[in-house]
Order: sequence, then structure tokens, then C-alpha cells
Amino acid sequence: MAELRQTIRRLFRAPGFTLTTVLTLGAGIGATIAIFAVVNGILLKPLPFPDSDRLIALVHQAPGVGQAELQASPAFYLTYREHSTTFHSVALWFEGTASVTGTGDPEEVRRLAGTYELLATLGVQPLLGRTFVEADVEPGAASRVVVSHAYWQRRFGGVPDVIGRALVVDGVPHEVVGVLPPGFRFTQQPADIVIAVSTANTYAAVPSTGERGIARLKQGVTLEQASADVARMIPIYLDSFPIIPGLTREAVDAMQIGPNLRWLKDELVGDLDDVLWLLMGTIVMLFLIACANVANLQLVRTEIRSQELAIRAALGAAKRRIARNLAGESLLLGLMGGAVGLAVATLALPLLLAVAGQNLPTVLEVSIDATVLAFTPVISLAAGGLFGLIPVVKYASAHVTTKLSAMGRTMSSGRERHRARHALVVAQVALALTLLVASGLMLRTFQSLRDVDPGFVPRNVQMMRIFIPQSAVPEFARAVRMQNDIVERLTAIPGVDSVGFASRPPLNQPGPDGPFSLEDKPDAPPLSPVFRYASPGYFATLGTPLVAGRELTWADHYGAAQRAVISQTFAEREWGSAAAAIGKRLRRSPTSPWIEVVGVVGDIRLEGVEQPAPDAIFLTANEFFAQFTSRAAHFVVRSERVGTPGFLQEIERAVWSVNRTLPLGEVQTLEDAYDRSMARISLALVLLGTTAAMALVLGLVGIYGVLSYVLAQRTREIGIRVALGARNLDVKRMLLGHALALVAVGVAVGLGGAALLTRLMESLLFGVTALDPLTYAAVAVLLLTTGALAGYLPARRATRIDPMAALRAE
Repeated sequence: MAELRQTIRRLFRAPGFTLTTVLTLGAGIGATIAIFAVVNGILLKPLPFPDSDRLIALVHQAPGVGQAELQASPAFYLTYREHSTTFHSVALWFEGTASVTGTGDPEEVRRLAGTYELLATLGVQPLLGRTFVEADVEPGAASRVVVSHAYWQRRFGGVPDVIGRALVVDGVPHEVVGVLPPGFRFTQQPADIVIAVSTANTYAAVPSTGERGIARLKQGVTLEQASADVARMIPIYLDSFPIIPGLTREAVDAMQIGPNLRWLKDELVGDLDDVLWLLMGTIVMLFLIACANVANLQLVRTEIRSQELAIRAALGAAKRRIARNLAGESLLLGLMGGAVGLAVATLALPLLLAVAGQNLPTVLEVSIDATVLAFTPVISLAAGGLFGLIPVVKYASAHVTTKLSAMGRTMSSGRERHRARHALVVAQVALALTLLVASGLMLRTFQSLRDVDPGFVPRNVQMMRIFIPQSAVPEFARAVRMQNDIVERLTAIPGVDSVGFASRPPLNQPGPDGPFSLEDKPDAPPLSPVFRYASPGYFATLGTPLVAGRELTWADHYGAAQRAVISQTFAEREWGSAAAAIGKRLRRSPTSPWIEVVGVVGDIRLEGVEQPAPDAIFLTANEFFAQFTSRAAHFVVRSERVGTPGFLQEIERAVWSVNRTLPLGEVQTLEDAYDRSMARISLALVLLGTTAAMALVLGLVGIYGVLSYVLAQRTREIGIRVALGARNLDVKRMLLGHALALVAVGVAVGLGGAALLTRLMESLLFGVTALDPLTYAAVAVLLLTTGALAGYLPARRATRIDPMAALRAE
């Protein structure tokens, strides 16, 4: 305890050193804690469900057609439910929106839909009422709904007698049977309601997919055993359900459908783990740079205390006690830096989540929890141990103690006294270069994505989803007429240039695809382009160029003949040119009508900016294809008024003038959707850029500090040189050369390290390689330039030394 009090007094007697050390450590440790909180919440914590280590995602693969990601379907679900020996339960689920009508204005809510086993498979216990049972989805059963805790509070005021009340969802009355607990999270956007769907009248066919599936493994079953069980059931699946029109059993067998099961948590996290582990690695580098910076400060402070240590050694102080004294000071500084770092992390984490929130799975909670609090003293003591190790080794060993005892006024500072500091500066530069290269590669990636032509002009386009429930408009043709009326009313709004809609918006998840057969290539295997409905004016509104032919018209939608517009690459590959594709015909099955190609438009990156534009067919509305898509139309409105006050209200009134029960859903601008499609890259860029900037600043501070100390140690030598006639330019050149030599060695080491480490981030790169020479050269030049600037001030100060004062200096 006495030693602790002495250590605290020594630190308070050096407030500048203590404050600088604590703040430097606080920045490094705070950034490390904040990123660790995200990594802990997303990657290390289990899912918030009972026995979540038994939950798996039902994902399949078809290597015969190059498909590694096939989701589930009613046919898969029915097969596994009846024949599995490893699943305790199995369920399908999908998310979307629904309209709630009744009292007041229509409201669009987030909906989680699934088979009746979904909530039970997750292990969710309701706060009030119950979840779903098999009787809820039997033919003739009343429709029932479970509401979220937040929606219960918002819609029903949190009244306890909500059970049994009616909620009109998509025009159908649903009985509320349960309220979910407040902590329930599963989908990316928190669901307001959960409904159960029946598979009795579902289109169950092979090899259609579209829903997502989960299963709970029986106790003790491994993922490998479950995969073997699924592989056993695939032939049963193929034999039990009809093949979708246009395919043969031979073609389905050639797909080689098989299991690609994964843990549910891995499925929900997706490829975000690459970004988070990369960021954790970069933050560790920043932490090491901060420790190296503080180690240099500690070395300088210890050398200033060298005479004190020499006297203590001469008076008989054991080297163990000197080492304990030095180590105790470092560990105390580490804990003080950790306390500041925890405060920094507490303030920084909400900002980090605000930036990254759209990319993090909401099913997992990120917070400063007990694990993060336990991590804080560990990382703080580690920091104290790291930056305190070198002074302990350097000044507490037996032979150094002897040297310290012999220290005198005339003792010069030899090279060995600077070697440790130089090594630390080289390490700082090398680590900073690695972070700057990683940041530069992400910047090049972001720019490459920005340079990609998405196939549309995102500015000044408002998007919204309008769902016409079958309960409100049973006839499909009437629903199309209603969509036509909505287009006309929206077009009449002042300032609107054009309006259109499609069954799916751009930059969305993959939609339904083939097979399609070509009339003039009857022997060719079926093609698998994606297909969507598109209204007249859709491509003009998006800003997608018409390459050949014409756009679809309302006459095409209402006529008996089926017509389509296809993408440019699809047309050129199959018929040699866009013009040659006009008039060609294709169809989905031998019994379906031929579809005439009337136009060719530019390629559109429908599934994300970083994904190649798929072959696409844009169809007129018809009953056959309605089974593959919902009645939701995603409208696009081009206008200079997008984003101005009152514009959305005018759109809402225009829609309600057609049907008062239709809410606007998924309201966003196309520009926002475009930016979100690059959010994963933007997140990595922002965080890497911030980390690299901090590393650069800390590295420059380290270089400046070392050169300033070298100048102080060599004041006498410089004074002698000046007294003997050395020119100011020679003195500057000597000190700048010293700085650039350190930076050059650090750059050389860092280039090699970056070449190895940046290969780990190849999955994040687009349009640039991990060994991009331009990025490496630019970063090397940047560090050499900034290193020279960091060394300039001490070198300039050296030229102002008074020789007489220098000769009297210690």
C-alpha cells in the first residue's frame, strides 16, 4: 500500500506525462472496448433463445447449376416435418409488411409470417396469451395473430384484455391470441405482428424456393448428422412433389440438390463477421500503436529518473524492487487509461451503432454488458504490461543497474540508449501503414462501386410499396386496374415527371427466376433469368435507357397476348444484338403461352450494386405469374419535389383517392436505397478510415516525440558542431535524415506486413486487388512525407541553439 501511495505521488508530480499517457491510452483502449462490444454482441454472444446452439438454418445447395445458396420451400418443409429423424421441430418463415385497417388511417406494419411451429421452434414464451398451435392453420380456422410488445403498447395502449380483440390485417379480421415478450427480436426490422400461414394450399413443387427455414435439432445431434439426414431425405422430396413447369426430372437431378445447413446465428450474421473481425484486428493494431507511443514516453521518463534509480541501486535496492516499482507505475497508468477508455467507449458506442445499425442483425443486442466490463481491466492491464515491459527490462537488470551506478555528468547517450525508442517508432510506422493501406483499399473499393453504372439514375426518385390484398380486391385483373388508376393519380400531382411500378424494387434480394425456353432454340436447356412485373413508364422513371424496341403499355397488360422487355446483356448473348431480340418469343413451360419480346433496356443491378446485373425479363401482369409474386407493387415517382415538405402527404392523398384502405409502405428514396446497398462497404470504410487517421496521428506524435528527445539529448553535440562551423542546413539534414531513416524502415516493414494481412479482406474488395500497387505507393509516399513534416519542427528548432548555452547543457 505504501508503494502504491508513492507511485501515485510520483505520477501527480509529473502531471504532463500522466495526462498525456492516460489520454493516449484512453483513446486506444476506448476504441478497442467499443469495437469489442460490437464483436461480443454480434459474434460471441449466443442468440437470445433457449438452447440456441441447437437452432439451424435450412439452407441447401445445387452445385450442378452453380448455386451455393438455396433457401427452403413448402416442399422441403413438408418433407422434413414428416421424415426427419434429427429435427425436434421445423418451420418456415419470411418477413414483410402488412396493412392494418379499421379505426383511423390505414397503417403499414412489419410482419413476421411462418408456419405454426415458428415461435415454438425458437422457444419463445409469450408475455400474454399463447403462440400458435396446429389448429390455427387447419382449413376453416379463424385467422389469428400474435402482436409484439411494442405494438401492443402503441396500438392497444398496453391493456391486459387485448387477448381476443380483432385486428384487421390485409383486409382480413384476425383474433389476437398472444403478446410477445419485450425482448423478442428476430428479423432485421423488428416485427409488429406475427401470423401463422398454412401450407395446405401452398404451391409445393420441386425445386422452387423462396421461404427461409429453421429447425431445432434433437438433443445431442450434430450439424453433420443433420446434414446426413437431409441428404437422405432429398430423394423423398424429389419423389413426393411435382416438378415446376418447364423442367424435367433429369434437369432437376442434374442440379445435384443437397444440404448446406448452417447454424442459425451464422445465417443471421451473414458475411458481417468478415467486417467485424477485420475491424477488431485493426483496432488491436491501433491499441498497439498507442502502447508503443506510451512506451516511448515511459522510456524518456525512466531515463530522466536514471540517476534516482542509480542512487537506489547504490544504496542496496534489489533489482526486483526496482522492477516492481516500474511495473506498478505502468500498470496503474494502464488502469487509469482503461477508466478513461471505458468512458470513451460508453460515449462512442451509440455513435458507432448509429452509423452501423442498418448492417447489424437486430436479433443480437450490442451494449456495454458484464463481458465488456470484465474485458476492460484485462485490456488495461495488458496495456500497462506492454508499454511498461521495456523500461522494466532495460533498467531493472543487474548489468544495467551497475551501469546506472556509474552514471555521471559526462556520460554520453550511445546508440544503445535510443535503440528501443527507435524500434518502437518503426513498429508504429509499420502498423500505421498497414491500417492506411487497408483504409486505402476500402476507399478504392467504395469509389469503384460509385463508378459502377447501376442501370438507373437514383436521384429525385421516391419509392413506396402499395399492397392490394386479395380480400379487398379478389380479381387479379381488377387489382391491375387499381394499380393503373394509382399511376394516373400520382402522375397528376404537380411537379411529378413520371411514375411506374414493378413487383420488386431495384437493389433488393434475389427474386423469382426461370426456367424459360426460347422458341428459336427448342433444343437448348432452359434459361434462368429473373422475372418481374413492370408497368408502363417504369424504365423512364428509373432512368434506364431503352436500347431497342419499346416499353410496355397498358394495352399490353390488358391484352390477351403476353409481352415482355428484357435486359441488354441477355438479348445480346442469346440473339447477337438488342435489335435482333425484338419479336423473339419465350415461355416458361410447354403449356404456358408464348411471351413476345417488344423491347430491350439497359442492364439493371437488381440485387445490389456490388452484384452483377442478372439476365432479366420484365413481364406484363397475368394470372400465371401471379403465383410467383405477391400483390405488392413497388412504385417509383420521379420529381424534383422528392424530399420537400408535403410531397409525401400529396402522394398519400392520391393513393387514398383510389382506395382509402391502402397504406404506403417501405417509403424511401431510391438514392437512400442505393446508399444502403453499399452500407457494408461504407461501414468498413468509415471505421477503417477513422482508425487509420488515429494511427497516423499517433505515429506522427511518436516520431515528433522521439526526435524532440534526441534533440534534447544531443544539444551539447549540436552546439559543438555549430561552434565548429557547421551550417544550419547540415544540422537540419542530419536530423531529418534521422527521422526519414526511421520512417523508411517502418514503411519497408509495414509494406510486407500489409501485403500479408490485407489478403484477409479480399471478400470486402470490389474493383481492386489486395495488392493494389497504387494504394501501397500512395500510402508509402504519405507516410514518408508526413514523417518528414513531423521531423521538421525539431530540426528547425535545432538550428536556433545557442552554442554557448549548448556547451553548458547537461
